[in-house]
Amino acid sequence: MSAAITEASTSPSLSPANLLSTAHSQEIKEFHFHTYFFQTNPDSIAAARAFRAQIETLIEQGYFHVVPQAWCGGINTTPMGPHVVGSFETWVPIEHFARAFGWFAQNRGEFSILVHPLTKDEIIDHTARAVWLGQPVPLDFKILRERLDEIPLQYPELGLGYSAKEK
Repeated sequence: MSAAITEASTSPSLSPANLLSTAHSQEIKEFHFHTYFFQTNPDSIAAARAFRAQIETLIEQGYFHVVPQAWCGGINTTPMGPHVVGSFETWVPIEHFARAFGWFAQNRGEFSILVHPLTKDEIIDHTARAVWLGQPVPLDFKILRERLDEIPLQYPELGLGYSAKEK
């Protein structure tokens, strides 16, 4: 067990109420799923477009409420941001995370998919807090900032994730 986990769970300064309050304040409520493909391979591009189309169909049918990126025709056929190969991003709010993760895990086929949280810590989100479905793809972290002033709200109009109304 890591020292940070051991320390947090056994620290006398964290009463049960403080522990619960801290857990609520640190809760991650939005994620990105980055699907990677070979941008110079026409078959890989076609497969990525078909995979993205499946996601759109499931959204239309009400299976989950996620948002595949809309810019660049839906997929990036050139490196974009820290992603050095072809990719597309799908925003997933916590309310649909389990269903989205399960579907991506079972249906990703040939693709590698980076799943990372959206917090104020861009580099940590893309590294220590990230998980991979399939083989990891190298990333170029130069464009990422170590610490943001605020968590970036991606689709506040949906009222999901960080924009959900408190109960």
